[in-house]
Amino acid sequence: MLLSVGACAVLSLTGCTSMQPSSSIGKVSVAVPAKWNEVVSDSKGSDASNWWHGFGIHELDDLIRTALASNRDLRIATARLEQARALTDRAQADRRPQLDAVAGAQRGRNNGLDPKTERSSVGMRASWEVDLFGRGALAVDASQADAQASQHALEAAQIALAADVAAAYFELRTLAQRVELRRQASLVAENQLKVAQRKFIAGQTTALEVERWRTELAQEQATIAQLDGQRRVHHRQLAVLLGVGEAPVLGLLATGEAPPPPALKLPGELLERRPDVLRQARALDGALARVGVARKEVYPKLQIDWAGSRERTALVGGGASPQIVLAYGVSLSLPILDGGRIRSNIKIQEARAKEAMAEYEKTMLQALADAESALVQWTASEVSLREWRKAEAAGNVAVSHAGRMFDAGMSDQSAVLDARRNYLHAQDEVSQAEGARWAAAVNLRRVFAGAI
Repeated sequence: MLLSVGACAVLSLTGCTSMQPSSSIGKVSVAVPAKWNEVVSDSKGSDASNWWHGFGIHELDDLIRTALASNRDLRIATARLEQARALTDRAQADRRPQLDAVAGAQRGRNNGLDPKTERSSVGMRASWEVDLFGRGALAVDASQADAQASQHALEAAQIALAADVAAAYFELRTLAQRVELRRQASLVAENQLKVAQRKFIAGQTTALEVERWRTELAQEQATIAQLDGQRRVHHRQLAVLLGVGEAPVLGLLATGEAPPPPALKLPGELLERRPDVLRQARALDGALARVGVARKEVYPKLQIDWAGSRERTALVGGGASPQIVLAYGVSLSLPILDGGRIRSNIKIQEARAKEAMAEYEKTMLQALADAESALVQWTASEVSLREWRKAEAAGNVAVSHAGRMFDAGMSDQSAVLDARRNYLHAQDEVSQAEGARWAAAVNLRRVFAGAI
């Protein structure tokens, strides 16, 4: 499927070619990356429309289903699509013959010497502008392109909404885990403060050590308050995405590993399936069609008219026999002087087409950049998670060693608590890395999704 009827970039892994829609407007020219990230380019993952089902989280499935049914932005996009389709129907109606019922009544005289007369008529009148030069057909093409652009805009909004809900869900889950880990770390810091106070009383440490742990405890409590505030804000934002007044009650159960990346597409395939790119392609088609409509305003217009009526004319108070009047004719009009209106309209439509062309190219470049960024994010999240899990494992070993040394009388309780606190911080970093991994998984599916 071509990206655009009027102008389409045919893209491949090594470069691109372009078709010239209009010599006065320009051409599409967008370079594409030489290759995708090799780490995941051979993925055989699924790219099904309902991609979030691959996460295997029923709670998330229910949230996205609710959002797709109730989100206000989707309702706005749906209303715009209905408007665009209605405008298409109107453009098609303008090309068909028009039939009107007419009726009238008059009473008066032509001059002061004539007697007063009464005249009444009732009948039908029809007219049809013959589309000799295709102006009406181009207007229909433009409106149809607008309707298709609105359809793709709705699809893009659905994909973005599903991804936003999934991202918010995993962010909430990460924040909930981090709050719990920080609370445990706060308890450890509180115990460390108590140990330091006992040592100070016994003369085994200085007041500086006591104040250091008092500071550490305050920092932990401040972090908990900050994370909990972020969690409440994200929870309210999720309610807005769902289109509901009350924030939903979430289980936020921990899940396993993030699923593998979806089946990736070559750059040309990606651009031909992304609804945001298709939207701009259809918008460009509509703009080019309107340029044609504007240019054809200089051509003659041929109109066929027909009228039939039953008329009655009589002196006031007198009688008369009604008569049938039929009339038909052909009119031809050609603009001669219009003060530059047609020329200005052509310039306006050509400028709008250039704007649509630039928007089209920008969207293609952004789509390719999004794909590259998503792949980089996925690879980076994998490396980060792997390294933080190593740190977590090392922290666990340190806790075990500190416990054995304390049992053997080779260290005091503060060393055990310190190792435990470092281990909890490592777990907090692992939680963040896991959240980043899920966010990368969602972003990959957002970028490569072609439908909802």
